[in-house]
Amino acid sequence: MAKIDDILIELNLDLKDAWGGLLRRKVRSLLGSLGITIGVVALVAMLSIGEGAKQKALDRIASLGLHTIRVEDARTGVGITNLSYGLVLKDTQKISAWLGDRGSVGYFSRATNIAIYNNQLKGQGTVMGVNPEWFKAEKWLVANGRPLLPDDMTRQNRVCLLGASIASDLQVSVGSNLRLHNIPCIVVGIMAAKGRLLTEGTGLSTLDFDNTVVMPWSGFPFVKVVAEEPILDGLLVTLKKIPEREILPIAEQVEEIIAVSHRSVRDFSMVVPLKLLHKVKETQNLFAWVMGSIASLSLLVGGIGVMNVMLANISEQTREIGLRMAIGATKKRIISLFLCHSLLLTLSGGILGSLLGLLAALAIQWLAGWEVAFSGVSLILGPVSAGVTGLLFGIYPAMRAASLTPARALRES
Repeated sequence: MAKIDDILIELNLDLKDAWGGLLRRKVRSLLGSLGITIGVVALVAMLSIGEGAKQKALDRIASLGLHTIRVEDARTGVGITNLSYGLVLKDTQKISAWLGDRGSVGYFSRATNIAIYNNQLKGQGTVMGVNPEWFKAEKWLVANGRPLLPDDMTRQNRVCLLGASIASDLQVSVGSNLRLHNIPCIVVGIMAAKGRLLTEGTGLSTLDFDNTVVMPWSGFPFVKVVAEEPILDGLLVTLKKIPEREILPIAEQVEEIIAVSHRSVRDFSMVVPLKLLHKVKETQNLFAWVMGSIASLSLLVGGIGVMNVMLANISEQTREIGLRMAIGATKKRIISLFLCHSLLLTLSGGILGSLLGLLAALAIQWLAGWEVAFSGVSLILGPVSAGVTGLLFGIYPAMRAASLTPARALRES
């Protein structure tokens, strides 16, 4: 215990001596730590930008549902291509029969820019015909009224639910009678605000929930028909309690089922959010490594600057080193003293760099509109990297100081 106390006392004295030495050479110390500060600023800012991009991508993918498979019609026209009609009800039936109790299949047809009337008020929006499984899978909450029910599909009820924005614009309440073009529809529910389906970069079509009218598919008046076959605009397969490792194989099988039904015509597009998640993580990890490497180069340059400062200090303190050795200072104490010099120099730059890095990231967010996110790792990594740089680039000067003999040090001073 006494030995540990002695080590702590010696370390405390070395830190005080090192700090006093840095203060005696303020300009040199400031310039020496400036390179470390710049390197840490770059490191923290880049990691924050990368974390923001990663979080944005993860939020987008999570909004699609990690346990879902989304399929949309991708035909360039409305006719038949090689006897393929596009997505039809038979596709949903085949997928549902193959899935069994492992999941459910939702589907929808969509009509855009539909004129919507509530008495004298007129609006425009998207009208979707959906089945109850699609409605449940999207987890769209009802603020007032009731959701779509299986009975609405069975009876082909001409009822609808409105998104929050369009309901507000048209002053609609539950029980209102709307006209979609000239087709009557009774409002049975007003939906909670949900925003947009985050489909950027996925290849899926956009969907603004708040400006959408939803009704049972069986009562949807705008279904496109090809060769007397009603066409769907999309499918939504929702998997129940399936381990993640099984999702991609199931997606491949679903794709195969649709491809066989369509006679191998690629007139549909499929998006598996879990697959997107894996790609995003790989891309972001690569981005983090690249950004970290660039920032590490800045720290390397800063470390070289610190080494130059330390060597200059040792040249000026040769007589002091000799006196310390002459009165009993060991090589370990000399090494400890100058490592403390180097650590204080780099840690001060690292702490300042972390603070400036946060400000730089916020400035980039404000000026460029990029999203940034701060993590504990990036904030800790700055000072830690600076400390490691101080140790690595302070070892050589410290060893050089310790290699001096008292007689030579006093003679050369």
